[in-house]
Amino acid sequence: MTDTRRRVKVYTLNEDRQWDDRGTGHVSSGYVERLKGMSLLVRAESDGSLLLESKINPNTAYQKQQVNFLKEFCAFSQTLQPQNRDAFFKTLSNMGILPALEVILGMDDTQVRSAATDIFSYLVEYNPSMVREFVMQEAQQNDDVSKKLTEQKITSKDILLINLIIEHMICDTDPELGGAVQLMGLLRTLVDPENMLATANKTEKTEFLGFFYKHCMHVLTAPLLANTTEDKPSKDDFQTAQLLALVLELLTFCVEHHTYHIKNYIINKDILRRVLVLMASKHAFLALCALRFKRKIIGLKDEFYNRYIMKSFLFEPVVKAFLNNGSRYNLMNSAIIEMFEFIRVEDIKSLTAHVIENYWKALEDVDYVQTFKGLKLRFEQQRERQDNPKLDSMRSILRNHRYRRDARTLEDEEEMWFNTDEDDMEDGEAVVSPSDKTKNDDDIMDPISKFMERKKLKESEEKEVLLKTNLSGRQSPSFKLSLSSGTKTNLTSQASATNLPGSPGSPGSPGSPGSPGSVPKNTSQTAAITTKGGLVGLVDYPDDDEDDDEDEDKEDTLPLAKKAKFDS
Repeated sequence: MTDTRRRVKVYTLNEDRQWDDRGTGHVSSGYVERLKGMSLLVRAESDGSLLLESKINPNTAYQKQQVNFLKEFCAFSQTLQPQNRDAFFKTLSNMGILPALEVILGMDDTQVRSAATDIFSYLVEYNPSMVREFVMQEAQQNDDVSKKLTEQKITSKDILLINLIIEHMICDTDPELGGAVQLMGLLRTLVDPENMLATANKTEKTEFLGFFYKHCMHVLTAPLLANTTEDKPSKDDFQTAQLLALVLELLTFCVEHHTYHIKNYIINKDILRRVLVLMASKHAFLALCALRFKRKIIGLKDEFYNRYIMKSFLFEPVVKAFLNNGSRYNLMNSAIIEMFEFIRVEDIKSLTAHVIENYWKALEDVDYVQTFKGLKLRFEQQRERQDNPKLDSMRSILRNHRYRRDARTLEDEEEMWFNTDEDDMEDGEAVVSPSDKTKNDDDIMDPISKFMERKKLKESEEKEVLLKTNLSGRQSPSFKLSLSSGTKTNLTSQASATNLPGSPGSPGSPGSPGSPGSVPKNTSQTAAITTKGGLVGLVDYPDDDEDDDEDEDKEDTLPLAKKAKFDS
């Protein structure tokens, strides 16, 4: 069956400016050696003869319309359902959209390149793994071709899609670098390990990062290395500073996420020293980007990085920038102090010793923050530990055992608490933990003996009071209210009786001043209220039932120990 989708009608313009019908044929494209390029071919439907042969010129308006149409088509695909959108991008991939974009990105037309960049961004957003797989296959094919050409002593230049993206980012002519920012975001997505797949047979992260650091990283760092050959940036204009800031942002991202590959690259290529040259830039944002790059490295607390920093004395550009900034309170000042504060708080011993030994004289006069004095104190503590290792070991032992308790002791205490009856708790008996039972017997018996002596003295005084009260012939009623366990309220009332012998208010009686249990005398009827536990009540003064309640009052005024004996 004839493929009607590629069936075309061919007309040619004759010398008289008229259109001649050449017939119907089928169109195809291919490389024509005679024309030295990709050409459009139309062969006759009847006999297969060549009706048209024309080299494809990428600078034509027709080519621009095709790219812009494809761009609008990709934008429209964002409104499709997920399964339809997947089918659309898979169709584009099968038809060779990525090799076509590689050709279009190599054109000189900025509008065509901009449209191709938008199409590439849609593809990366849809499936970054598809783009990574393509560029790795492309690199493998180029390596195979390079080996054959090397055997034939022919040199070739590898042009990879991802390197074209980096080059367009570096060579962006826009003063605001709008296109470069977009391309940097695409590169960041491609090198982000979070969206890389890992299967049982292969790991995309390992393969792609190995490819990227081998074939692409030198292209990304080329403007940085070219601009930092001296102690100051070779070019310090605004557009160059913006470009280097973008490069540093991507490198900082790599430091955070590509621990192994970026570490080897930074140390082998001495990247950090080159980056710190930018601390001398007149553009504060670029100097802060360089400082952020170093801060990210220090934040990893990796001794490989630390030894590299100390060996190359890479704190010197930072200290110079700090001193040149003077007493101005700005972002540069705060960022540098924060970096040294991080070293102090995290107690990075190697960097602390390096900073104090080499830069203390330049920093000792800074007294508006305690960061550098704190670093000096840390350094002195380290020296003290080195000089007296026994002291350091003793501190570690005390630190490890200061608040530790035996787990078995805690279990015993909990079990004793649950096994204790509430009646025992109401009687005021405290639960003694097994750990407390290990105390010295002398330390325990001493307070117990004192308590018993006080108890005996109190009992003897109470006996004397009761005896005198019985002999007096008249007693004020005493009421004792026990409201709850552990909370007792004694309400004692006394009626004043003037000049009655044996009364509590008379001289020599138990209620008189100076005698035990005395209450101050008043002209009117008074009441002495003794409260324990914050409970207060009102007491009536009965006159007729005093003799009947005398025995009960005596029993209530007895101590708890004696009351328990009488009850038994």
